[in-house]
Amino acid sequence: MNLLPDYILWKPTLTLCLICLCLFGCSTVPPTHYQVASEQGANGYSHIQLSENQYRVLFKGNKNTDKDAAKDFALLHAAELTTAQGYDWFTIVDSETDVETKGVTRVGPSTIKPVSGQTSCGLLGCATPSSPNYAGGAVTTKQVKENVLSSLLITMGKGEPKTPLTVFDAEQLAENLRQAN
Repeated sequence: MNLLPDYILWKPTLTLCLICLCLFGCSTVPPTHYQVASEQGANGYSHIQLSENQYRVLFKGNKNTDKDAAKDFALLHAAELTTAQGYDWFTIVDSETDVETKGVTRVGPSTIKPVSGQTSCGLLGCATPSSPNYAGGAVTTKQVKENVLSSLLITMGKGEPKTPLTVFDAEQLAENLRQAN
């Protein structure tokens, strides 16, 4: 005869399963995909208009976003923005891709054994007194990738460019990048 209700027996198992799901679910964050940034500083693409035909195009990805993917997504947004504004091509005036890191410090355990006293025996058995001998652990700091940010300063144009070797055809580039990703 079971004295405990069935749901009480399930609580420890259910709790353990939830903890495992949380641990494994949080460890696999997918890379940032091509998406609009929901707000300033959020992951995704965005742009800032600087003049009539000049924009700063940004793409921010999380720690699992490849650096080359961030560059491609910034280029794709530049191409889409160019056609949306009624221009045919754009040129890159300045580009920069940064990998933001943060320092993670870890303290390892001490490798020194505890101090033990002399064993003494009495009526109830033997005992060996000991006290911890903490001498500090190994402190290590390493840089861990936090985000990747690709920034392009572009100037847009229409018709035949004066220097065709330094410009991107917006429609063609967008088509090529969509096929690649």
